[in-house]
Amino acid sequence: MVAARELFTLKGFHNTTLEEIASHAGFGKGTIYNYFSSKEELFYGIIDRLAEDTFTVAQAAVRASGGNAREQLAAYADAMISHARENAHLFNLIMRETSYLNSEKYESKIAEIHKRTQKIWVTLARPITREIRAGTIGPSEPLWLAAMFDGMVRIYCMMKFGAIQQWPPERSGAENPGAMIVSIFFDGVTRRKRKV
Repeated sequence: MVAARELFTLKGFHNTTLEEIASHAGFGKGTIYNYFSSKEELFYGIIDRLAEDTFTVAQAAVRASGGNAREQLAAYADAMISHARENAHLFNLIMRETSYLNSEKYESKIAEIHKRTQKIWVTLARPITREIRAGTIGPSEPLWLAAMFDGMVRIYCMMKFGAIQQWPPERSGAENPGAMIVSIFFDGVTRRKRKV
C-alpha cells in the first residue's frame, strides 16, 4: 500500500501499473493479488486507511483536549488541518482520481468508508451533546451539527491543501484556522453589538 500510494501520488492512478507497484515494493506482481484483487481495490484500501487514520485523529483530539466542546472541536480541527497538510498529496490524489473509478463495483468499500466518516461524527457529537444539555447550544440534532462542523474543517483543508488550493494566504496575526472554524461554528460570523 505504501508503494502504491507513492506511485499513485507521483504518476496518478491511471498511469501506474500493478507491475510498477510490485517492483517499487520489492516483490512480484502475484504477491499483490494475495491481498488485493485489482488496482482499484488497492486504491480503495488506501482511501480506507486514510479514513481510519482520520477517525483515530478525531478520537485522540477529543480525548486529549479534555475540556469543553469548543476546546475539543478546536483540537479536532487543528489535528485534521495538520493531518491534511502532512498528507496533501494523498488528498489531492483521492480528489482527482475517485470520480474515475467504478464506484458500483466497489459499493461495499465505499459504504465502509462512509461508516468510518459517521464514526467521526459520532465522536464529535459527544461534546456537542453535552453543550446542548447544558443549554449553551440550542436544541438541535448533535450528529447533524457534528457533520456540519466536520464539513467546515474538510472544506478548509480541501481549499488550503487540496487540488483546489484557492484559499487566500493568512494575514499575519490572524487567528489560527482551527480556532476560526470553531468560532464561526459556535458564534457565527455576525458582529454583534456589545451590551454596555
